[in-house]
Amino acid sequence: MRNMLDQQLRDAPVRTFVVLVLLVLIWATLYWLLKLVLYQVGRWELVAIVANKQIFVHFFLVLAVMLAMSNAILAFGSLYGRDEAGHLLSLPVHPRQVLCVKWVEGMLLSSWSFLLLGVPLMLAVARNTDVAWYYYPLFIGHFMGFVFIPATIGLIIAWAVAMWVPRRPLFVAAWLVSLVILVAGYRLWDLAQHELESEQWLQLLLREMSLARNRFLPSTWTAEGILAAVDQRVGDSLVYLLVVIGNAAFLAWLTINALGKTWAEAYSRARRGRFRPDIRSGWFTNSLCWALFFYLPDRPRAVVLKDLRSFARDPSQWTQMVIMLGLLVVYALNIKRLPVDVSDPFVKGLVAFLNLTTISLILATFTTRFVYPLLSLESQQLWLLGLLPTSRTRLVLIKFLFALTVTGLSGVGVMTLAVTMLDLPIQWADFNTLVCLGICIGLSGLSVGLGARFPVLGQRNPARIASGFGGTVNLIASMLFVSVNMAAVAAVGLGELREIGARVDSSAVLAPQTWYVAGGLLLLSLLTAGGALCLGARSFQRLED
Repeated sequence: MRNMLDQQLRDAPVRTFVVLVLLVLIWATLYWLLKLVLYQVGRWELVAIVANKQIFVHFFLVLAVMLAMSNAILAFGSLYGRDEAGHLLSLPVHPRQVLCVKWVEGMLLSSWSFLLLGVPLMLAVARNTDVAWYYYPLFIGHFMGFVFIPATIGLIIAWAVAMWVPRRPLFVAAWLVSLVILVAGYRLWDLAQHELESEQWLQLLLREMSLARNRFLPSTWTAEGILAAVDQRVGDSLVYLLVVIGNAAFLAWLTINALGKTWAEAYSRARRGRFRPDIRSGWFTNSLCWALFFYLPDRPRAVVLKDLRSFARDPSQWTQMVIMLGLLVVYALNIKRLPVDVSDPFVKGLVAFLNLTTISLILATFTTRFVYPLLSLESQQLWLLGLLPTSRTRLVLIKFLFALTVTGLSGVGVMTLAVTMLDLPIQWADFNTLVCLGICIGLSGLSVGLGARFPVLGQRNPARIASGFGGTVNLIASMLFVSVNMAAVAAVGLGELREIGARVDSSAVLAPQTWYVAGGLLLLSLLTAGGALCLGARSFQRLED
């Protein structure tokens, strides 16, 4: 751990400083938002009595699910998916020791962001409630003790995947997603078939919420312990803390000892699979590539097919993309259920602007994490690139078209769904969609161009490539690009809302200057992408084999 920290400070001091500054800003913003939310809840005294407990219970339940999935992805990559595991198995150490170190490492990498979320929550609760001095150490103890449980569950999930579904994780994930969709669809259909009175609806809501407050769930123990600390019931809080720590310690001890006996077998299964090593035709990825990139000639499409298959074979990449897009889709489908009056033109304009900002920032993160390393990974076989019947400049352009297609379909698709659910006027919807398309063009061009300009040679881990100097420059440039676009959209949006006021309907017409701004932002995106691609192609062309 000390060596990793020292290497980070020596190799990327600027990036470390920028990350610390951004963390402070995120921390302060989260504290302000949580303080405001808890203040609004506290204004309704009777509601607050029920809501405070529900907030903590559901917060820790969602936190447990996200931490378990994140730890499962990290554990599978470090223990079963990389060549490092084979080296660790050959060392004269017990497998339990390696599993313990990797468990702690994965827990730190996956939970630091949630710890960042927990500190503002702790301070926001203290700001809106009279708490004693022991509330702070109890809150930290509950939060940190709770993190151990989902981290251990993630380790078990990764082991189960390596043992029984090493070659078919996508198939299993598709079945699980289909099962969740079927169950959720049945529940929604069942509720829609029966019109309930307000009292019956409240009883049904409380019954559904009671599932999350099950006494056997660790999230319930942690929530009860924190609420006891807030109410100055220190004895009850300590009892719940000991229950959490005791169960976390026992589960971790049992898991590491049990998995240590079968780690070698699980690694072997993950490397060779349970089934015959028959050659697959790859019809699914081939069909998907042809459907998405039908506009490309055969030779460039073959390069795109290789990237698509490499992306699909790495669960640590496509699972993160599915999670981010899934959360956006779920949010977009529930826009009309937000506790705001979306029929008000100012509220509707504000929500539309926040939607565009959220999608743009997620796209900036996505392109930095997944698109930027593409050309650095290609640099592993520069001699092979010279044998291809295409130039390096054309290869850079193919990577840009690949990134633009994926980000465009994802970003514009979610944006279209959001404006449809928000029931924006046609011209407003077209304006937001056009700006989103321009942002996809600019971000894709920046990531591919700067990836060609600052390639990381000799590195096969995309995460390490994205976290280097060039990745930091790309992230900062992407954030600045998004900020300029959002500032322009905010300015013209505010002017439009002041101009048309309450006359916003399906026939609302935007002013000509608004379309001029949209055209200017699209031109800015084209110039940004073109400039970055030219700079990157020139540098990548001069790169020696």
